[in-house]
Amino acid sequence: MASVEKARKMGGNWLLRLVAFSGLALLAALIWFITLRLEGEPPRLQWDVTSPLYLGKSVELPLTVADPKSGLRRLHVVLNKDGKDVVLGDIAFPTAGWLGLEKIQQETTRIKIDPAAMGLTDGKALLRIALWDHSWRNWWHGNLTDLQTEVVIDTRPPAIENLTPQNYVNQGGAGLAVYRLSEPCPTSGVRVGTHFFPGYSGYYPDKAIHIAFFGMSHLQGAGTEIVLEARDAAGNSSRTRWPYHFRKKAFKKDALQVSDGFINQILPEFHALLPAKPNASLKEKFLFINRELRQANYEQIVAAAGKTENAILWKGPFLRLPNSAPRAGFADHRTYLYEGKEIDQQDHLGVDLASLARSPVPAANNGVVVFTGFIGIYGQTVIVDHGFGLFSMYSHLSQIAVKAGERVAKEAILGHTGSTGLAVGDHLHFSILVRHLFVDPIEWWDPHWIQDNVTLKLDSVRSSSGQAG
Repeated sequence: MASVEKARKMGGNWLLRLVAFSGLALLAALIWFITLRLEGEPPRLQWDVTSPLYLGKSVELPLTVADPKSGLRRLHVVLNKDGKDVVLGDIAFPTAGWLGLEKIQQETTRIKIDPAAMGLTDGKALLRIALWDHSWRNWWHGNLTDLQTEVVIDTRPPAIENLTPQNYVNQGGAGLAVYRLSEPCPTSGVRVGTHFFPGYSGYYPDKAIHIAFFGMSHLQGAGTEIVLEARDAAGNSSRTRWPYHFRKKAFKKDALQVSDGFINQILPEFHALLPAKPNASLKEKFLFINRELRQANYEQIVAAAGKTENAILWKGPFLRLPNSAPRAGFADHRTYLYEGKEIDQQDHLGVDLASLARSPVPAANNGVVVFTGFIGIYGQTVIVDHGFGLFSMYSHLSQIAVKAGERVAKEAILGHTGSTGLAVGDHLHFSILVRHLFVDPIEWWDPHWIQDNVTLKLDSVRSSSGQAG
């Protein structure tokens, strides 16, 4: 009997412990559930816009919402204009599963705004985005994230007034457009066929007046369309024709013989730049340098010319290398022959000037050095910014005497001539670029061309618009 009674007591104690443990576990689960449901972290809005936000004729705004704890409950988007609320979106995010534990934690949506369809006029408005989660906080209403931002409804495209009605453009040459915008536009400029050249304000006291240097490629002809373009902050765009008289130019054609001796002479300088291709022939190596590397070098030059000072830094005609003779002209079309057969064609986008070996190379005009270093086929190179997207480039140098960021005056020595890169003999390869496009340097050496195409235009607009200074 004693053993039976003992077993009964032990069983009772085990049962009591089980009940106690279950109670504690239930209490812990209840506390965890209530704590989870009562969490106080507000939901998150990912809203990558600046204030004020500009809205054009029709726009879709991407919006990402998230709440990793309680989950999303409701998204409500309202636009208030002239005291009137227009609901742009009202989305409910339901829960599912046992006790509603399955919930939506993140969602990406797009808010469409069409002012005309909604009967909204241009002007300021207030955009409000309210987002709740499934927390039991705030008497079961959940945590709230409330974002309000000023918006500007603008459905009218900007007006562009061309201030230079008489214009002449040489094939392969440069030009200058001066125009006035009816409103501030983050993007405006000149489009020449497929090439776009941004315009800049700041030259005149009236910030609405912009100037844009541009270029016409040597490959573009008389039918090339030149237009002024502008796009405002709301995305409205305008285009207006820029009238001009076209002057066709004839460019020289050359046939260049490429020998094994020449290729072997230049290869050491390009050894590190050649692809790892076993048993590549001399011809293949030359073609890689003359094609792929040439294109990569061009992209490197364009990157160096990506930023420009918002001012005209230069003055008067650009300086030509003193006591030099021309060896190759701008846009010379070169056919390369190897073992008597044509293997490639390229255009020479600069002027080659030869003087005494290792002659000092002066800056063609005032500016800021934006690049110094080795650029493949161009060898040791210096690029100078002259402001408003105009650059000069000096290549095949044997020595560089300046550093990037250095301000240089006209005639300041940048380095010395040489034969680095893809060069035959000591000379200077001199180029002028307008942003991404090489243009004929001869124009910039000519004081009459500068007077007629730049100075007189700028002075005429200053005089007619009353722009002092």
